[in-house]
Amino acid sequence: MNQQRIKDYYNQTQFDYSFIWNWGLKTTPSLHFGYYDEKATKHEQAIFRVNEVLADWANVGKGTKVLDAGCGLGNTSLWLAQNRQAAVTGITLVQKQVDTAYALAKKQHIVGAEFLVADYLQTPFEDNSFDVVWACEALCHAPDKSLFYKEAFRVLKPGGRLVIAENLRPERPMSDYKEQFLHDIFDAWAIPDLDTLQEHQQHAASAGFINFQHKDVTKNVWVSYKNLKKIVKQLKPLATVLNTFKLVPKIRYNNYIQSGRQADAIEEGVFTYAHLLMQKK
Repeated sequence: MNQQRIKDYYNQTQFDYSFIWNWGLKTTPSLHFGYYDEKATKHEQAIFRVNEVLADWANVGKGTKVLDAGCGLGNTSLWLAQNRQAAVTGITLVQKQVDTAYALAKKQHIVGAEFLVADYLQTPFEDNSFDVVWACEALCHAPDKSLFYKEAFRVLKPGGRLVIAENLRPERPMSDYKEQFLHDIFDAWAIPDLDTLQEHQQHAASAGFINFQHKDVTKNVWVSYKNLKKIVKQLKPLATVLNTFKLVPKIRYNNYIQSGRQADAIEEGVFTYAHLLMQKK
């Protein structure tokens, strides 16, 4: 995994996530898309509904030991600690995100979550350490996703659950047009590739997981993608000027432009969005 590329991406785009995607949020900022349903019809509701839906599915409750693999700014970790009384460890490659997460925890007086810099493909934890491993829009950064499944299996206790929110490619290979479309978008997000559902199933089975479950929730996140496209359209003139005069890094400009193309890619069948759940024997 190209760790430096991931660090550069998140260090340089944290402002965009914090002050554009999370504008107006009253609590913890988030790096993930929202989940819209009858209980969540607004952006802030949808951001936190993701946590609720996945926590219910993975049976996260009081005292559950959770590894938030790729914790970002700490949204999920802090929500689980506060709302489910879980004992959460959030890991990320980015020291700036660890610092931000601790600052948010202190500001909101939330206890029960700790954060550290670590690679989710090779964590510092002992075997059988966690009840749940949680990966929300994080596994995508791994070039070889089978390595994540193996590490998640190692650190989970017997009977533990792995819950994932992830973009999926429909097949491999796709047409040349769709392959180019996918890589143009996700290269800008420091994501080397997406796997198919079948590939995820194979990774899970090879690692030893059982009871693999899948939910296509593209319809639930669709509003988030449409909103992002709208935001990018509004900001594109400013972003173009800033890029022309080299007032923003190329990473940030590419992040703006390719973010706005994701809704179109979904409509053209380039990728979908899924929730996955499985169990360690």
